[in-house]
Amino acid sequence: MLLTALLCLSFAPPAAQGGREVHLLQERLLNRSQSAESRVLALEELSMRTQSLSLEAIRAAEGIARGEWKVDYARCLARCGPEALPFLHKLLNQSNTLVKAEAVYGIVMQDVEKGEMFAMKYLRDARKSVETRVAALRALGDRGSMLAKPEALRRLGTGQGALLLEALDFLKKNPMQEDVPYLVEVLENHDGRPAAEASALLRGITGYRVGDDPRTWRFFMVKHQAAGTSFRREGGVDEKDVSTISYMGIPIMGNRVVFVLDASGSMGSPLAERTGETRGERAVQELVALLPKLPKDGQFNIIFFESSVSKFSSSMVLGSDRNVARAIQWLESRRFHGGTNLFEGLADAFDFENVEEIILLSDGEPSVGEVQDPDRIRAWVQRWNRWRKIRLSTIALSAPRLARSFVAKLAEENGGVCRDIR
Repeated sequence: MLLTALLCLSFAPPAAQGGREVHLLQERLLNRSQSAESRVLALEELSMRTQSLSLEAIRAAEGIARGEWKVDYARCLARCGPEALPFLHKLLNQSNTLVKAEAVYGIVMQDVEKGEMFAMKYLRDARKSVETRVAALRALGDRGSMLAKPEALRRLGTGQGALLLEALDFLKKNPMQEDVPYLVEVLENHDGRPAAEASALLRGITGYRVGDDPRTWRFFMVKHQAAGTSFRREGGVDEKDVSTISYMGIPIMGNRVVFVLDASGSMGSPLAERTGETRGERAVQELVALLPKLPKDGQFNIIFFESSVSKFSSSMVLGSDRNVARAIQWLESRRFHGGTNLFEGLADAFDFENVEEIILLSDGEPSVGEVQDPDRIRAWVQRWNRWRKIRLSTIALSAPRLARSFVAKLAEENGGVCRDIR
């Protein structure tokens, strides 16, 4: 019997195994003989799942869910059904904007009768935090509300930052010809990542290989309107892809970017494909070549992590010739030693304000620092970024399989891309 049970568990489909794991995690929450640390880690893991949860089990964690884990508590409550609504409304009184955002999302998703109007109240109140307004718009989309599309289009004209990016992400799910005037308006009023996202959408809708110049897009749009034709053409064989600057093959879409680079001892090892060049030398030389190409009115910063973390600047700096020259000098003085404190490197990057994009490069798994478990680092990044919408792309540089899988998941979960370089 025991052997049969073990075989059934081993060959159970992924959904069944996931359900079993969720059940065990919820049992740990209910078991008050377990340590508080063990129970909040169970709550943290549950927050990363997608299954429905037991209100009794999640409520059992309320007393131990403090600090960052209060965000996980709110996120889990949002998956406990309509019975959780009173507790979600109570969380709106919290001072932590991330907790409030999770509560807003949960209320809109779980309140069948009033959820849409609740979302509208937040979306149309500019005094509400951007995180809660992003949560309201995303929840409208996730519940399939007919209000989601008009509200997303409205944000293209009035939104800023993460709210504008959320509206653009909604349009990516089903881009249509009717979206074109709104996207051209985004190009006329914004730069950096919103402009890059809007122009990518326009290229997908119309087939035109045009960059971020709003005048060119408006010219073609008006031309088609005057002719009464659809703004669409098939790409010609002589057309080239729109060029963009990139780091190690990762296209840079934002004007405010942070580079987070591994400086551990293993980065001094030679590259498999270029035995005369180390991993660290490759990472530095590519960045030295890129920095002068960054927008002069944009902002950047660089973080190196080994056992400790070093920052080029305590704040984002303009891409001026002087700052670029200083950064290159700083880069070329780097030495590679110590462990891999990837968690703190990312934490410092997310601490900067108004960042649009983070590019992480590493050649191995975390080995030192406050948090070393890759899944826990993913959970922390989810807390920091779920409503901020910073694009996190990753580079695995001669990294082992588990490290490649980890950074690939980080990119996938945070709107970025991953490049594997052997």
